[in-house]
Amino acid sequence: MKQVLNKHRFILLVFFLILFNIALSIQLYFLKEKEKGQVVQVVGFQEVNSEKKIVEDEHPYQLLVYYPITSYPLLNQEIDRKIQRHIRDFKKEIADVEVQFDQTYNLDILYQSYSYESYLSYIFTIFKDTGGAHPYSFYDSISYDTGTNEIVTIDTLIEKNPNFLEIVSKNIREKLSKNEKIVSYDMMIQGTVPKKENFSNFAITDKGYLFFFSPYQVAPYSSGKFQVLLPYTLFKNE
Repeated sequence: MKQVLNKHRFILLVFFLILFNIALSIQLYFLKEKEKGQVVQVVGFQEVNSEKKIVEDEHPYQLLVYYPITSYPLLNQEIDRKIQRHIRDFKKEIADVEVQFDQTYNLDILYQSYSYESYLSYIFTIFKDTGGAHPYSFYDSISYDTGTNEIVTIDTLIEKNPNFLEIVSKNIREKLSKNEKIVSYDMMIQGTVPKKENFSNFAITDKGYLFFFSPYQVAPYSSGKFQVLLPYTLFKNE
């Protein structure tokens, strides 16, 4: 009887070891895929896509960048162009800086995704530390119409509605003037003048146009970044 029990224990031990090895193999596979930057995610109404990760860690700088890979070649091309430009600008900034032994410069890029009808939007937040008084961050964005295979810019929106900038400027000023973090009214007014460059960072969302303002545009650095949502109903009667 004792021999039978020992035999059963041995069989169970072998069975659990096999399960453990299978689970470990699966975990190692996904870890390797993550290290390659192929992290699976669902973006809005799209099919499953991938995420690209760039990592560089060589003194005196560290670089960590994430950006999406979609099913649309033109969009991928434009996103890649943006990312590579930010990396080049960062490396150029620190190229002529006198490097201190204990100084490390950093560039991190993260993103958020939005979708609405045939539109996709990606907002990139770029964090930089190039040895100044403090690190800083700013926004960059890209929107795309999957129906027409076109990049959607602020010019595209103005072409559809010639009063677009005036509507955006007026309504954003109204919203920001009620924000307690706006400590300089003049700075906010200057940063929301109806000019294309003031509203070039936006996302087309299911609730309206979402505009992004980097530090120093509408408020001092200490106030941080701002986002303002304007519903589409504001533009329908124009």
